[in-house]
Amino acid sequence: MKLKILIFIDEEIILRHFIMNKTFGDLEKKYNLIYVVNDNSKFSLSNNPILKKFISKDQLRITNISRKRTGRWFLLYIITVLRNQKGSGSHYKARLKNELKRLGRRNLILARIAGLPYIYPIIKYFFIKFLGINKEVNDLINAENPSLIIHPSLLKGFYINELFRLKKFKSIPLLVLMNSWDNPSCKSFCTGSPDKLIVWGEQTKNHAIEYMKINENKIECFGAAQFDVYRNPPKESRVELAAFFDVNPESKIILYAGSGGAKYETEYLKLLEEGISKSIIPKVHIIYRPHPWRGGLAPGEEDFLSITWKHISIDPTMKDFYKSEIKSPKGRVFLADYENSNKLLTLVDAVISPLSTMLLESIIKGKPVLAFLPEYENNGSSINQAHFAELFKLESINVCREKKDFYLFFNKLFNQIGDKQISSKIINHSQYFVQNNEITYKEQLNKTVDRYLLVNKKN
Repeated sequence: MKLKILIFIDEEIILRHFIMNKTFGDLEKKYNLIYVVNDNSKFSLSNNPILKKFISKDQLRITNISRKRTGRWFLLYIITVLRNQKGSGSHYKARLKNELKRLGRRNLILARIAGLPYIYPIIKYFFIKFLGINKEVNDLINAENPSLIIHPSLLKGFYINELFRLKKFKSIPLLVLMNSWDNPSCKSFCTGSPDKLIVWGEQTKNHAIEYMKINENKIECFGAAQFDVYRNPPKESRVELAAFFDVNPESKIILYAGSGGAKYETEYLKLLEEGISKSIIPKVHIIYRPHPWRGGLAPGEEDFLSITWKHISIDPTMKDFYKSEIKSPKGRVFLADYENSNKLLTLVDAVISPLSTMLLESIIKGKPVLAFLPEYENNGSSINQAHFAELFKLESINVCREKKDFYLFFNKLFNQIGDKQISSKIINHSQYFVQNNEITYKEQLNKTVDRYLLVNKKN
């Protein structure tokens, strides 16, 4: 009889990063995998088309944890985050600035007081005592009796505290897989810790130790499940890829990858259009790729599709999403296919982006990049996020902080196109952020699971 593994999923983005790419596919051949998702009055994951496509009904279990309960855990969570990050210099100051906007001055002061050495253990005790363990999750684990639990996670959410509390009373190994680049630098565990926290690389390992206070021996670096696609180039030729994205293969092609936080991207794209038309910068073709959760237009922002462009086009795989969000903003996450991202990053010669993970994906592919940050510098938003800050310190990474310097940095970026030495250097740098091990994420996870379940089986 196959040993059973429960996989808890509480965010839609997890489906893109772990289910669409079949991260658990090999485990399903050896073990009985049960997927647990959460539905409530405002949030339903069980009806997601990706989940329906890749997970059969008999493998699915559904819980109904309310947002109200998660909101109560959030109070302890934010107290713990501020407590753990205190003393981290500019990163902590940036966090306080962001939380001031979200919580207000009074609540921020109270959260900081609650994190003081003699007060925090008492506060934590009463939260744990009052909230206990969610009955549905407890009953589910008792009924399924798994040998192992895996939780791909944003390192907070509906399940994390329930699983940590249950782990205290049940001898079931728990593996937590980080989902996003900034998770270890801006999150904290407030009710326990996993047997293993799987991170991307040395950077996020260091962040988990420094900002989350996780013991080093509980952390392993696997790379990123969603970035394994970049290990192999697509099978199409440059001509075929150019046809796919509707551009001229003989042109130099530069990607402008939007950010979820940017508001006036057409303003910056117009700078590029004008610069090319007036021969201030070399003639290239720009592909604009909207961020998968960019939202609607900001006040005064022009619709990209309403403008006539000579040297710029939109990524055709994102056009319908952009049109939909502009017409009727839903603030939804568009689950873009990483196979298309691999095609795009193979085709383009260089990448421009504000605060986007696409910068990291680009250097994994060996493409020269330009981080363009005037909006973040000039509107009071902080870019002291630790995960980006380390990237921007690299000599091989171009960083433009002022709009007036954009053309200067663009020309510097253009001159790096085709430079094999630059490409090799940035690929080497990418290893610090996303470890490229000899075997894939899926294979590393298989070995780790086998190791835990072999011990479990012997016992």
